[in-house]
Amino acid sequence: MFAEMSLPPFLAQRLQQAGITAPTPIQQAAIRPALDGRDVMAQAKTGSGKTLAFLLPLIERALRLGVSGSGSERNPQFLILAPTRELALQIEMELRKYAPPTVTSLAVYGGTPIERHYRALKRPPLVVVGTPGRLLDLAGSGHLQLREVTWLVMDEADQMLDRGFLRDIQRILSLLPHERQTLLFSATFSPEIQQLAQGMLRNPARISVDPGISSPASITHAYYVVPAEQSRTQLVHTLLQTVKSGERSMVFCDQKYKVRRLASKLGGEPASVGSITGNHSQAQRERTLGAFRAGRIRSLVATDVAARGLDIPDVAQVIHYELPTNPNSYVHRAGRTGRAEKEGSTYLILSQAEEREYLRMVRQLRIETKKLPLPPFATLPPAASAAPGEPQARHQRPHRHGSAAPGRFHESGTGESFHRRGAQAGRSRRIGR
Repeated sequence: MFAEMSLPPFLAQRLQQAGITAPTPIQQAAIRPALDGRDVMAQAKTGSGKTLAFLLPLIERALRLGVSGSGSERNPQFLILAPTRELALQIEMELRKYAPPTVTSLAVYGGTPIERHYRALKRPPLVVVGTPGRLLDLAGSGHLQLREVTWLVMDEADQMLDRGFLRDIQRILSLLPHERQTLLFSATFSPEIQQLAQGMLRNPARISVDPGISSPASITHAYYVVPAEQSRTQLVHTLLQTVKSGERSMVFCDQKYKVRRLASKLGGEPASVGSITGNHSQAQRERTLGAFRAGRIRSLVATDVAARGLDIPDVAQVIHYELPTNPNSYVHRAGRTGRAEKEGSTYLILSQAEEREYLRMVRQLRIETKKLPLPPFATLPPAASAAPGEPQARHQRPHRHGSAAPGRFHESGTGESFHRRGAQAGRSRRIGR
């Protein structure tokens, strides 16, 4: 119980108001070491409550700083790194939900003018949440000082330490005090990532609770084998028609041009189908996600940019338009459904050549799956035209590595790379300052 963790009364009251009375297994295992000041390397399946597992001890430490008289005008004391703009925004929203107004925060991620962040940082917040690229831009300009950060969190740490972000992470670490508390949270940690993390942590508490490589038991896994590429689109449309009122579907494609093409063939927003890729502007992504959360859009077609961290209620099914590029991508996509103890389904649409490799992958993941017969296909709606400002497909089709090449899956894979300039934006909070 949270009552046994000696959390401040304000925090305990906020949890009770939110209807949260008992910690999840990862919260039970990770909060106590974090409160004791230990470094933490925590692995748990997606949707298990990892965000609160690091936010609750962060808020407790921040409240202690306030009681001791540490100034609100000091430089940031807490830094949270996230691989995508959506995850950074979601973390900051959760922080504001549970923290008092004195625990000021700023989310920095691209897509907004950097001058907005310059103005916000004139009165430094206690907590900064951001993606590496924008953080480095702000630090490089002198507007963000990180020399007083004593608490560092990396969410989705395997992506943060992947090769696409490693150099930026190393630069950020060089700006931080050597004496600090570091917490790494993720659903998956490959051996390579664990080795990279060793230089960042001091005698960490190593926690593994129902690791993310095993998909939640509340998710049913199944697959279809289709005879032709056109059948994939028809089957996706047919499956989208099966969800109940109030439920949502997410469809994942490996490449951006496929997302745009599929969403168009499914009818686009007139047919309650939205899309998200790294090419969409921040305003488009926030508008689409807001409509999806509110139920105005019932189906979302996306790349892996939407596969991690996002907590969307009532996602009844996840559909993989094709065989994912690696097992971790499969796990994180599937984790968008079956959340908060609800049941969900994940379906793969495969060619005959992909079936054998998929079966090899699920054996590696220790997941039970079943082959389903093709249902009668529903009639496709009229194709949607691109909305104003919608990213256009490239004339040249991106190269896709052999769809059934042996050895395509690697246990250390981490899915789609998130590049520095594509995952940044910002929003600030200034309550009670």
